[in-house]
Amino acid sequence: MSPSVTLKDIARAAGVSTAAISQALNDRGNMRPETRERIKAIATELGYVPNRHAAALRSGRTMTVGFVMGDDLDGDRRDELQRARKLTSLVRASAAHGFTVTVLPDSAPDLLAGTTLDALYVPDARGNRELLLAAIARGIPIVADDQFVDGSRGLSIRTGYDAAVRAGLDELERAGARRIAFLTEDGGAPRDEIGRAAYEIWSSVRGREPLVRAVDASRRTLPRLITDALADGADAIFAGAEDGPDVYLQLEEMRLVIPRDVQLVALCSTDCAVNRRLGVTHVCIRPDLAAEAMFDTLPAALLDDGPRVVDLPWELVPGSTTRPPVSAAIPQSVKAP
Repeated sequence: MSPSVTLKDIARAAGVSTAAISQALNDRGNMRPETRERIKAIATELGYVPNRHAAALRSGRTMTVGFVMGDDLDGDRRDELQRARKLTSLVRASAAHGFTVTVLPDSAPDLLAGTTLDALYVPDARGNRELLLAAIARGIPIVADDQFVDGSRGLSIRTGYDAAVRAGLDELERAGARRIAFLTEDGGAPRDEIGRAAYEIWSSVRGREPLVRAVDASRRTLPRLITDALADGADAIFAGAEDGPDVYLQLEEMRLVIPRDVQLVALCSTDCAVNRRLGVTHVCIRPDLAAEAMFDTLPAALLDDGPRVVDLPWELVPGSTTRPPVSAAIPQSVKAP
């Protein structure tokens, strides 16, 4: 197969004009079906490969998306893992759609001046104000996770933290939990702020006093925080920092019987399989689907007709760390609509 085959080569072999070749290969015009199929067969036989980038240039697109990479050296392991997974997902989705990926450090907004992008994907919008303003000034559509993009060419992808936290809390409430402790992580990441806000609002609506504990990234403070939460009357724990397996093992180390002594629900995106093996009731979110959601919406996002919001799916998976609901049978699985 040779990428050097041109429309002229196909036209010469088929005995028609290059205009007819273009119409046949792009399924345009009023050409007879048998003629169109003959031309396509000749193109395949010659090894013709469409030049997507040439077509993109004609349409004003570059077939390139940017990925904003945090370059701080103080990031924790969870941040680094999430970032790597999102970049991997973007590279795979981009390749499937014929795009390439340009990685840009968040500390160098001036680099945007030397790039041509169809969209800029920002997995974490913290501290990226200058870079976002530079992208907006250049008219580059911005795609951001869990951050509202206020612009006519923006796309906000809600990864489901808010809905997943509320679903997990509802599950504990149905199982009879009276005092739910919420574990989050130090650092103020958007996902943690969203989860904590969802918990505090949920507690307020139900007249419950919030019980929040912030664990360090290394999880060294986890034993003390769990002990303190139980001493404060917690009969259930929502592990909101994707530390369900750590919490489960710590509770076992404390010789507590789960769910008799304490119930547990965990939020997860990277360790859901581990939670499942341990039997931990968990709410699984899928931020790795953000890249594909971006490409599904990108053609519309290139138009100047208002910002868009996309909700990613999540799933509540019951396990053995919660009791049967007080008044109803527990469903096998609850998924986001």
